[in-house]
Amino acid sequence: MTRHVPTLRAQWLGKVLRDLRESKGLTLRDAGDHLMRDASTVSRIEAGTVPQRLPDVLELMNLYNVDDPTLRTGLEQLSQDIWRKGWWDGYADSVPNRVLDAAWLDSRAQHIRDFALAVLPGLLQTDDYAEAVLRAAEPDSSDKDTERWVEFRMKRREVLSPDDALNYTAIIDESCLQRIIGSAAVMRSQLAQLLELSHRPSLTIRILPISIGAPPSPEGGFTIFDLPVPFPSVAQINSEAGAIYLEMPNAIRFLAAYTRLERNALDIEDSRTFIKVRMEQLA
Repeated sequence: MTRHVPTLRAQWLGKVLRDLRESKGLTLRDAGDHLMRDASTVSRIEAGTVPQRLPDVLELMNLYNVDDPTLRTGLEQLSQDIWRKGWWDGYADSVPNRVLDAAWLDSRAQHIRDFALAVLPGLLQTDDYAEAVLRAAEPDSSDKDTERWVEFRMKRREVLSPDDALNYTAIIDESCLQRIIGSAAVMRSQLAQLLELSHRPSLTIRILPISIGAPPSPEGGFTIFDLPVPFPSVAQINSEAGAIYLEMPNAIRFLAAYTRLERNALDIEDSRTFIKVRMEQLA
């Protein structure tokens, strides 16, 4: 039997339910008796290894006397999201669960903030640039797998549609523009798209010049997803071991780092000029 791999949203909902139970001084057995389940099942629900069903979530909220309408609505929505299929689920055969979680966060976020230190943020990449990045990272992947990854990344990019209410901010280290990814032609096309996107009202793209010295986050890039109430901001860090997600208060240091990045980055117009100059150098 295939082991269920908990999604970020299932783990998140489970943590909230566990915190609510503990705040009321109730045991797993107390919650299990209310649901007419055993304590081990409730434990798996709280761990997210058993996907939480809406009727159970509603019953647990009643048991825990959750009367805040915003919190109740948020947890109901989260429970429904666990079972609702998103477009990203069609890539579960080739894209890791933790990467699929990022697409779900895209769909729920009100504001996404990216800091890129080595390569451009995935949401801003062209297909040719994305393919070059993925082939460098996974040289042994088949052409089919690489195509699926690129397709997934391009699908994620649709969240930046002019019709979407999402606000997006990217601070991009100058080295990302200087590094030739794919070829000079691929880079020039990529920078042309970057320049075009910078004119959208809901997008802010700023360049962090190398001249500032060590960046506020020298360990690498990261993404912050600002989610609607009652959920906190979430920081995503990519590593060789996969994506890592940190919520508040563990995300505080990334919020602070982003504030410092904004202080050091070029303004919007100077950033556009920087991109144009780099495009001319690649002509």
